[in-house]
Amino acid sequence: MSRIVVAADFGGTNLRSALVDANGEIVDRLDVRTPASAAPAVILSDIVKLFRAISARSPVPPVGAALGVPGLIDADAGKVIIAPNVAGFRNLVLTEPIAAELGIPVFIENDASAAALGEHRFGAGRGTRNLLHATLGTGIGGGIVVEGRLYRGAKGLAGEIGHIIIDPAGPRCNCGSRGCLESMVSGVAFAERARRIIASGASPVLLEIVGYREPTAADLHAAAKAGDRQCEAEIRHGGHLLGLGLGSLVNVLNPEAITLSGGLLAMGDMLLAPMKESMFSIAYGPASGTLVRLSTLGDEAGLLGAAAVAFERVESVAPQA
Repeated sequence: MSRIVVAADFGGTNLRSALVDANGEIVDRLDVRTPASAAPAVILSDIVKLFRAISARSPVPPVGAALGVPGLIDADAGKVIIAPNVAGFRNLVLTEPIAAELGIPVFIENDASAAALGEHRFGAGRGTRNLLHATLGTGIGGGIVVEGRLYRGAKGLAGEIGHIIIDPAGPRCNCGSRGCLESMVSGVAFAERARRIIASGASPVLLEIVGYREPTAADLHAAAKAGDRQCEAEIRHGGHLLGLGLGSLVNVLNPEAITLSGGLLAMGDMLLAPMKESMFSIAYGPASGTLVRLSTLGDEAGLLGAAAVAFERVESVAPQA
């Protein structure tokens, strides 16, 4: 029987857990609701209960566990510095108390960084040594794999590609800066573009789709598909900006491939074609041959990313023959 780890993906709605083997196969899974607002002790207790429950289903004793969490993470200290979706996650050490309860090594990682390692080990990044992964959703995140290992940087912030500056005079980002990639291309940014178009009265098509609710990135895309040229132009401009950001990173990191995941991929070539055009237009020399691949992990990216982290960390302590 292959080695098995416990993987968990801590989202704003659900805490998803699974048993995953060394080939990236999900052996079993168990999901519960994420505590909306609870004391740290309650959150820890819920995580321990979930890990115990899923571990009890394993055909062999799990060799380790890992939890992917959105936010700022100190992976070496096993600490969540801040997690925007969970009020109780503030300077909270998770790994030591959970490991003490379970009797196996436990690790945490930023969810986007974990996704990068998951794509490298199990998904679209298989076969590469150096990989850049970008998550394109409500926000923009990412992760970097260097010589087959996740690169975390000096303070664990490596991979925060959403906060590279595209336009210093651009819109204010939640991080406090202006013109971050996330403030200009993310799902939230596209929703704001849709809001401005509606306010200007320039798109009856978009207004009909949205009605009286708040617009979303998906609404902007729906209007573009229905033939609204301004909505399409906004998406293509966003793709162009995304390509500038990724192209700059390609010149710095020189990865073999970029892998992409997230809900914005539903925009298809309307977003991706201008992204590739601008990215390759600024890629320096051989970097213009960098591969672009779409995630193959789908909805399981969070769980398989956490599993990849668990395997990497366990193997770094006790390499397997």
